[in-house]
Amino acid sequence: MTDSGRADAPSPPSSRGAALVTAASGRIGAVLAKAAAQAGYDVVVHYRSDADGAQGVVQAIEGLGQRAVAVHAELTDPGARAALMDQAFAFGPLRVLVNNASLFVYDQLKTFQEADLRLHHEVNVLAPLALIRDFAARLPETDEGVVVNMLDYKVTAPNPDFFSYTVSRVGIAHMTGALALALAPRIRVCGIAPGLTLPSAGWPEADYQAGAEATPLKRPVPVEDLAAALTFILTARSLTGQNLVVDAGASLTRRERDLEFA
Repeated sequence: MTDSGRADAPSPPSSRGAALVTAASGRIGAVLAKAAAQAGYDVVVHYRSDADGAQGVVQAIEGLGQRAVAVHAELTDPGARAALMDQAFAFGPLRVLVNNASLFVYDQLKTFQEADLRLHHEVNVLAPLALIRDFAARLPETDEGVVVNMLDYKVTAPNPDFFSYTVSRVGIAHMTGALALALAPRIRVCGIAPGLTLPSAGWPEADYQAGAEATPLKRPVPVEDLAAALTFILTARSLTGQNLVVDAGASLTRRERDLEFA
């Protein structure tokens, strides 16, 4: 029987170490957390507000034969980020960091407020970079680590919709190569840029399907494809500095509007 509440519980022989997945209580984050477990990692399931969802993911991971623990943290708070990293390394050995948490709020160039841009930057750029810095500083010299930043297909084909969000995503996406060089050879850094995967809250089903039909493959991206991309990155030890675009071809066709408005 696993014990998800004790940070000092020994890892099972099958464990490759631990993976910290931010915003993993539901949606894509939960899928990535389970994929890390299926790849042989114990998992630190970070959450901001959905404690019940996080516990559900913990139970699912334990059902896969790996250890898991749910940890709350507000990632805009430096003290909370430090405490999260403390708990993750205590639960570890921590060898994987998946930066999945993000802020995604609609605005446009003509309407954006400076406070909105700052908040998107704080959540989508500053927080993951701070976690990467602290992960690299604490990873033992004898260990190899992996960082995976969740991005967006819009970083390769930007349009004016979700202006502040896109600016922040482009910022972190274009640092993948620089981070990989800075942290080599001990830590590999990659990104995953999903296309249309899960509908946003309040998005009508008909509009979601229209957006999917507007992609070259005429379908949304199944979450299983994102899980497969993460598994590939974790297992391909020669891969670093690359952003994998998993978007049903959406980035191949430049659009004036986001797929939400297809």
